[in-house]
Amino acid sequence: MLCFWAMQIPLVAQTNWSQVSVRYTNQCNVYSLEILGVSDTCFSQIETEFVDQYADPVYRTFSKKFNIYFSDTGTYYGTILIKNGCGRDDSTIYLTLKVQCKPLKCNWFSAKLKQYNQNRYYQWQLENVFPDSCLNYQYRFYNYQTGKTDTGKHYNGLCNYTFPSAGKFKMSLSIWNKCRNCDTLFVKELIILSFQAATLSTQQSTCDSLIARMSLVADDPKDTCWKHYFLVYTDATLDTISQTRWNDPNEPSIYKQYTFPSTSMIHASSKGRLMDYRFPQQGRYILAAQWYNQCYNQDTLIYARFEIPDCYADIKTLAPPAEAPIEVFSLKGQSLSLDENLPKNQLLLFRYKHKPAQKVIIRD
Repeated sequence: MLCFWAMQIPLVAQTNWSQVSVRYTNQCNVYSLEILGVSDTCFSQIETEFVDQYADPVYRTFSKKFNIYFSDTGTYYGTILIKNGCGRDDSTIYLTLKVQCKPLKCNWFSAKLKQYNQNRYYQWQLENVFPDSCLNYQYRFYNYQTGKTDTGKHYNGLCNYTFPSAGKFKMSLSIWNKCRNCDTLFVKELIILSFQAATLSTQQSTCDSLIARMSLVADDPKDTCWKHYFLVYTDATLDTISQTRWNDPNEPSIYKQYTFPSTSMIHASSKGRLMDYRFPQQGRYILAAQWYNQCYNQDTLIYARFEIPDCYADIKTLAPPAEAPIEVFSLKGQSLSLDENLPKNQLLLFRYKHKPAQKVIIRD
C-alpha cells in the first residue's frame, strides 16, 4: 500500500496597486513629482527614469518626492518601477510629460550687492534680485593669512559675517537659478582693518561743556584715507532709561536699543579728532565717535553718554550793574581782564567793592 503525503504551500497575497499613483505639478520647465501610496515599508525599491524623445536619459532618482529641471522644451517619457518586497511583485507606471515652456535666461545686469560694515562685522544684501525658490546662494570667504575658506550663512541672500581678524580676505557670492540653469558670481577682495586701538576719552570741562578726543588708529598720521566724526544725539526715549542703567558703564545695550533718527542729532563735527562742545540745556545726551576709512569703506563707532544738570539754576541774566566790578573770574577761577571783551554764554563771577559778589552770564 502506497501512502502519499500532501505538503501545503502558503500562498503569497498580491499587492493592491490601486492606491499607488503619481502626482505632479509644474512651473514652466520645473516639474515637482511625488509617488503616493508607497508609505508601507514593504515598498523596498522605487526607481524613476526619464528619457527624451531620442531615448537619451535625462534624469534618474530613487526618491519618492523630487523635482526635475528640464533644460529644453519637448516630450519626455518617464518609467517608474515600484517593487513590493513583501508581496514579491512589482508594478510599472509610465508617464509622458510635454514641456512647452522654455526656460528664460537670467538677467544679472541689474543685480547689485549692497554692503554694510562696522569694524570686522559685515553684511551683504542683494538688490534687484527677489527671493525665489529657484535661487541657490553660496557665500565663501577666503583667508589669505591661513589659506582656509569659510562658508557664510545666509537667509534668502542676506549674509552676516564677522571676520576672525584683521588682514586680507576674498569674499565670493555665487547665485544659481536652478529653474533657468544659469548663474552669476560676485567677487570682492577686502582689507579688514583692526580698530582695537580706537579709544575715546571725554572730560566735562565745565558743568555744561564737554571735551572729547579720539585716539589715532592710522599707522601714519598723514594717512588721508581717515575721516573722523563726532555726533551728539538727544531724544525723549533716553528719559525712559532708569537711573541705574544709565549710570552703569557696562550697559552697552542702551546704544543698540535706541536708534536715533537724523532729527535727534543736535551737533555734528568732522573737523578732526578733537571736539569741544557746550550742551544747549540740561538733559541726557549720547555722543558717537566715528572712525571712517574712506579708502577701504570701513568704520567703527564708540559711544559715550552724559547727563547734563541745570548748571544755571537760580542765576539770571543780569544787565550791566550800576557799579562796575573790580574783578571778574571764570568758573575755573581764572582772572579775566576788564579791558577785554568778556566771554559770552559762560558763568562768570563778578566782585564789587561795595556789594556782594554775583554770578553772571553775558548772553549773545
